[in-house]
Amino acid sequence: MTFSEDFLHYLWKFRLFNQQELQTIDGESLEIISVGFHNQHAGPDFENARIRIGSHTWAGNIEIHIRSSDWERHGHQQDPAYDSVILHVVYEADAPVLRPNGTEISQLSLHQLISPSLIHRYKQLMEGLNWIPCEKLITQVDKIHIDTWLSRILIERLEEKSGIILSNLNEYKGSWDDAFYISLARNFGFKTNALPFELLARSLPQNLLAKHKNNPRQIEALIFGQAGFLAENQQDVYFAELKKEYEFLQSKYALRSVDRFVWKYLRLRPYNFPSVRLAQFAALVVKSSHLFSRIVEIEDVKQLSRLFEELPINPYWQTHFRVGNPSVQSSKQMGRQSIHNVLINTVATSLFAYGRQMGQQKYTERALALLESIPAETNQVLSRFNSMGLRVDKADVSQALMQLKSTYCDAKKCLNCGIGIKLMKQEEK
Repeated sequence: MTFSEDFLHYLWKFRLFNQQELQTIDGESLEIISVGFHNQHAGPDFENARIRIGSHTWAGNIEIHIRSSDWERHGHQQDPAYDSVILHVVYEADAPVLRPNGTEISQLSLHQLISPSLIHRYKQLMEGLNWIPCEKLITQVDKIHIDTWLSRILIERLEEKSGIILSNLNEYKGSWDDAFYISLARNFGFKTNALPFELLARSLPQNLLAKHKNNPRQIEALIFGQAGFLAENQQDVYFAELKKEYEFLQSKYALRSVDRFVWKYLRLRPYNFPSVRLAQFAALVVKSSHLFSRIVEIEDVKQLSRLFEELPINPYWQTHFRVGNPSVQSSKQMGRQSIHNVLINTVATSLFAYGRQMGQQKYTERALALLESIPAETNQVLSRFNSMGLRVDKADVSQALMQLKSTYCDAKKCLNCGIGIKLMKQEEK
């Protein structure tokens, strides 16, 4: 079986090999005092290790390869960064290795030191064709351990998503309201129309909308006009009025609209049509002022959903899903799932980013409390985890599981995953 270097890193990091009477390939006694710190960047794989070879104690770095000959294949013999390597750990020793200064490096071969059961478990995870590598093994891991790991990768997911917020913050020179506005607009488009909504928000800054907040018709005209929905002649009276209003505002502010063709309707439920979502977005702009500032002030996370309820949506949309196509009367208020989607993907993430950036833990805790108060999303990935016996009831769990699937399971990073590591260690007991 072919091993990966990650597997050997894992074995070294957790000392999961026979350490009784260890010897270098030259027959010298070897004692591992400290394996060092795993280096995820350029340079030797483990730093600040301590070992004893014969009667001498060494402090320095450890480099790990499948074969000794990989040392030269990777060019380490010419790289001064590897002068400090005190031990070369390999699965198969097939060549001597030299430091850039010409001195030879002691080597440890793990070939005869790894238990067959550990290799079997690794093979099960890496070579299986299951939906996730540990699909048939995960029930062997206790719930407390899984919950602890999910809590950790929930933070990882929030930190990852916060990067977009902080990038917007930098772009808008420290304005949290503007950074939030861009992220919120993108969220309104869900995955299908996220980019068109972001383009719309970038073409229509908040300070411009603020000048017309007392005139809902002008807000609607600006949003639908900038979205490209007013470019064509419409027989519809409502849109004809918006177009007239927009042409005046477009000329006044020298606005350039988004192209109409970027918006997608295919395979969307009518309630998620971009026209309906634009109407809701316009109503939210009318209702809200400095929305993120208000979110920061609200301490009871259960009240946050009220910011997105009872929006003053134009009555026209009660009988329309698309422009000029009448339909049976129905409410176009944001549904509960849509509100939860915004709370999960924009509000919680923004609060978390704000807390980290400002050094205010109360906001990161508020973000986590918000996710714990919202029901889990429903999708095929989460349904599959549910069928495996994992209880997916709240958004904090569902978000962590989505991170687990995309970052660890799909990439088969079992040796970096708390669940995978637990399974491998259990095999050694």
